Amino acid sequence: MRYLLTLCLFFCIGFIAAQKNNSKNYKKNPVWIDMIKDPNVNYFEAINAYETFWKNKKKPLEEDELIGQTKGEASKEEKMESRREMREKRREKEMYKKYGLECKKFEHWKLQVKPYVQADGHILSKEEQLKMWEQK
Repeated sequence: MRYLLTLCLFFCIGFIAAQKNNSKNYKKNPVWIDMIKDPNVNYFEAINAYETFWKNKKKPLEEDELIGQTKGEASKEEKMESRREMREKRREKEMYKKYGLECKKFEHWKLQVKPYVQADGHILSKEEQLKMWEQK
């Protein structure tokens, strides 16, 4: 009995550690980019990965941010910013250049597959979508 209880305890601890590790992986790595290419991806898991990655970061949503363009000349206030703020903005611009287009692709994917998401997060395959369309 003790053996079984100990085994259950280790299993639960391992499961919790795996969940935390998965969340950290989502925060540091943009795994959502590859997730949307997988036809068997769980919709809710992909959304979680995307939201976790962008948590505490500003998403590039404007078109010029997505393609890395800047708007006009910098104002006097911008020129007088501290070095730390300038580094932060530079990092943000690099993020926009690196992930801006991928962010736009993800948002498009999310809208495209949303009508075909099942309650468990499974996305209907193209064949299943066609069959559903033919039945209507």
